[in-house]
Amino acid sequence: MRYFRFFLFPFSILYMMITSFRNLLFNLGIFKQKSYAVPTIGIGNLSTGGTGKSVAVQYLIQQFQDHYPISVLSRGYGRLSKGFQKAKPSSTVKEIGDEPLMIYRQFNTTRVAVCNSRREGMKKLLADAVFPSNGLFLWDDCFQHRWVKPEFMLLLTSYSRPYFNDFLLPVGNLRELSEGARRADIVLMTKCPPKMSSTEMNAIREKMQLKAKQKLYFSSIRYSDKIQNKERKISLSILEKISFTLVVGIAYPDELIQFLKGKYLNFDFIIFSDHHAFSKSDIEKIKAQSKGRMILTTEKDYVRLSEKFDSDLLFYIPIEMVLLNNEEEAFLQDIRSALNLA
Repeated sequence: MRYFRFFLFPFSILYMMITSFRNLLFNLGIFKQKSYAVPTIGIGNLSTGGTGKSVAVQYLIQQFQDHYPISVLSRGYGRLSKGFQKAKPSSTVKEIGDEPLMIYRQFNTTRVAVCNSRREGMKKLLADAVFPSNGLFLWDDCFQHRWVKPEFMLLLTSYSRPYFNDFLLPVGNLRELSEGARRADIVLMTKCPPKMSSTEMNAIREKMQLKAKQKLYFSSIRYSDKIQNKERKISLSILEKISFTLVVGIAYPDELIQFLKGKYLNFDFIIFSDHHAFSKSDIEKIKAQSKGRMILTTEKDYVRLSEKFDSDLLFYIPIEMVLLNNEEEAFLQDIRSALNLA
């Protein structure tokens, strides 16, 4: 299938012409971008997914929530609702999407909203008299949504699939040419090996050819030593004593599978597509394969699965983002300085 995509090269040329012309109209100011008098951070990527945007959003909330009221605005990928929706305790995946619902449940003081139009979403959020107006706004997956202009843009690319080694859709997974990376203030390479060498980092810097004002940081994923569900949180080591079924519906599940295999755990797995909407037949398949054993999944999948499959044997493993080379403070200070945050 991967080799078949190269027969689609003429369509990539057409796609390049369309996206490049659109970007040119924005760059020339013919298409007008709207900026705001409040601190805004855009988080996005050049590829179609799998770079860890939701983990980066969670990381930023954790770092800034003690100092600023935080609002997260997303389009709510996969939702069935229309227009502007603000997350509330009764919200479902169908109403706001899996990632916004996951973030809302994890951070109960964070305002989370979805809207296809970032402009309309910001208009609604800024008019919300209930929430403090002096907060920080995080725009999830907004790199190609250029009708709004964040004060600070964070571009993510993954270690295993960097944008400089990729091709435009439909041959590859890029939404636009890699030169679009010039719009970023910081490029963050995600899912790196925890002990990445400085030699390899420098080689990646050379390949990226960033502008002088742009910064490049590296991060890795750290899995929790606990697994949990709505009722319980238990040690990951319990999995050493039992067999279980892993269920994943994310873009690239390789990292999680390799992590669990590295612990020599006894498990089988079922892989679904990213943001998969679990059906009745999917649930029956999961039940049949697990045979009454524990089922482990990701936090994003848990949000969708738990609405269809209420079981005390269903658990997820939390993850977090870690900056490499002890550069967390430098990374955060770059953001504070750009946004004039105290």
